[in-house]
Formats: sequence, C-alpha cells, structure tokens
Amino acid sequence: MFQDNAEQYVVFKIEREEYGLPIGNVLQILTVPEGGPVSDYYSAVRGMMKIQGKIMPVFDVRFAFGFDETSYDPKQRLLVVELGRLTVGLIVEEVTEVLKVGAQAPQISDGRSRGKRKGSFFTGMYKTNDRIVMLFDLQEMLEEEGLYAE
Repeated sequence: MFQDNAEQYVVFKIEREEYGLPIGNVLQILTVPEGGPVSDYYSAVRGMMKIQGKIMPVFDVRFAFGFDETSYDPKQRLLVVELGRLTVGLIVEEVTEVLKVGAQAPQISDGRSRGKRKGSFFTGMYKTNDRIVMLFDLQEMLEEEGLYAE
C-alpha cells in the first residue's frame, strides 16, 4: 500500500481539524495531568513541567492557533517533542493515530500557509483517504513564541 519511503506523522486534533507532526520529533505521548501547567500570561506557554527528571516548557497548541482556552479533558495529550537541542511539551486535544503518507498521496499545498488564526503553523497539507491532514510546523511555532532560533 505505502512505499518504504513513506513519511510518518503523529496526528492530533484541534477544533475537529487534524494536524500531523513528523514522528521523528515526537519522543513521548503522555496524558495531561488534571490541573496541569497553568500560566498567568496571555501566551501559548502554559508553564513548566518536570517529565522524567527534565524540566521543560509546555505549550497549549490550541491557544497558539488562536482559539480560546478550554477546561481539562481526559482526551488531552501531552506530546513531548524535540527540535534540535530543545525539548518541549505540546498540549493537544486528542492524538488519533500515526499516519503513513506515501509519495502517491496528493500534496495539496507546499510551503508555509498563514490563515486568519494567529500562528497558523503549516508546512503543507495532504489528502489521504478522503481527509485532509495539515502538516504542523513545530519550528515556526517555537520561533513565534520566542523559544527557538537556528
């Protein structure tokens, strides 16, 4: 079905839309503790958490996309991701699957896409099995939040 050179993405949801993050960036998928990190700042940064002995910043992806905050939901997941030497946690509404995207999957868009929402961080979109998965640009989000510079 897919070629050996298929790319793999961890698919997560925000507001019923699906986003894919390259699996190579994802170290762990954890449940979000109730009453998890909370910040007094109007920012996607929700605070700091200690995960397996390492303290890291935690981001609310929903908030980074420009949506209102929501209360705790047991479906929420914390993606522990790595970009270069930086490790951060990303709170997402739900993780649905690991998706393999082969070369035959039609690419709808390539390059950066900026929408109406603050921080529309996408590198492209792929249509697979009658669905659209937007490919999430972790580096772009971290740069906009001031945490990452090459």
